[in-house]
Amino acid sequence: MNEPRIRDDLPILLGGGGEKKTFGLAARFAAHLNIICNASELPRKVEALHERCAEAGRDPKTLETSFLCFLMIDEDGDRVRKQQIERMRAGGFDMTTMSPEELRRSPADRQFVGTPDEVAEQLQTRVLDHGIQGLIVNMVTNGHEPGAVDLAGRTVSALIR
Repeated sequence: MNEPRIRDDLPILLGGGGEKKTFGLAARFAAHLNIICNASELPRKVEALHERCAEAGRDPKTLETSFLCFLMIDEDGDRVRKQQIERMRAGGFDMTTMSPEELRRSPADRQFVGTPDEVAEQLQTRVLDHGIQGLIVNMVTNGHEPGAVDLAGRTVSALIR
């Protein structure tokens, strides 16, 4: 028991990509939904979320949304593009031989790779332009390197205001 109570409400954040169950629960109960899917699926996911909100009698503008993205960002865009190819190859995907359709169905579609300007443009057009308000960032390839998180933070914060 938490006595005395620190607060009377507890905002709920749900994360997932399930268009019926997860989005329905978010529409009914959550303050925030972190959408987990490939970026090319976002238009359909946002539409499904709006449908669940309508079913629940909720204005979708009252449900904050974010997108789980994987950033590979560096002042040297070629360096992180090579890291992406290596990481994808380790996961069983050879980006050098994949068609555009295969790339859209692969984990590469969740990745935003390049220089700060390139990554900012990708995040804007592939995510934020679909009405998503925030980003949850994963930096598996170079997040441990000095300065990488700061660079990502400066890049993302310029987009999310």
